[in-house]
Amino acid sequence: MNEIDFPLWRLLDHTRYIIFRLREKELAEIGLTPEQAFVLDMLHSAGGETTINRIVEMTQRKHNSMSALVDRMAKQGLLKKRRLRSDKRAYRILSTDKGEGVFQKISRESVYRTFSCFTPDEKAELGDYLNRLLTSAYNSAGMESPYQHPEQRRDSSGNQDTVTRVLAIESEH
Repeated sequence: MNEIDFPLWRLLDHTRYIIFRLREKELAEIGLTPEQAFVLDMLHSAGGETTINRIVEMTQRKHNSMSALVDRMAKQGLLKKRRLRSDKRAYRILSTDKGEGVFQKISRESVYRTFSCFTPDEKAELGDYLNRLLTSAYNSAGMESPYQHPEQRRDSSGNQDTVTRVLAIESEH
């Protein structure tokens, strides 16, 4: 192991923690947790529907934890669960008007402020580094990354998108 690996990990972990705390405070202002916001973002990015299994795959959280979160969100009217005809044990998760309305109120100001220290080119470079690191982490865990590789990502014009948009691939499933 290189002598800088552990200090880099510690720096990355602490940076993630501080950004997460800023985001958590921002979302609390509208009564959401980061996990709830993530699910609403996934639903929005996927055109209003997904599955619990897809949420589990994207978050790497335990299935029972995500099922409980989805149940709580359904009780709040933020989403609906519909049993799949093909598999009576599985559910489609559907957005609701209330959930979409809450999603539209989600501020991203803390994220914009945090990343404002980078130029667009630096953000693209950081996205590439983080994508490579994430892929390496999945590989180290013996898992295939559910995220696209940079050469596979395209923006709406068909141009290569060098910044990882984690949720963009949800629409493929």
